[in-house]
Amino acid sequence: MSQPRLPRHFHTSTNLRLFYLPTEPSALRISVSKKNFKLAVVRNKIKRQIKDIFKKNNLLGSGVFVVLVYKPFAELKYSEASVEIVKAVESLYQKGTLIE
Repeated sequence: MSQPRLPRHFHTSTNLRLFYLPTEPSALRISVSKKNFKLAVVRNKIKRQIKDIFKKNNLLGSGVFVVLVYKPFAELKYSEASVEIVKAVESLYQKGTLIE
């Protein structure tokens, strides 16, 4: 099964890049590079934080969010990461491109 190409990202910063695919089953895909984060403990912590941010703020509508995480993300506090992700996803809601 081939993977569809990602559309143009809707949010980019030094910490992460967010993509949105308007497909029927809603999901969250997180990519944390082994090249940037050597320890599995750190990669898993980042994934848990991002999942928790999406869950607590009820950000998953219908569709798939793809999150690519970059190295500076590890230096962010949880609250800083939460603010960045929430603002990015809410900007997508305001553009009207997100299907609920």
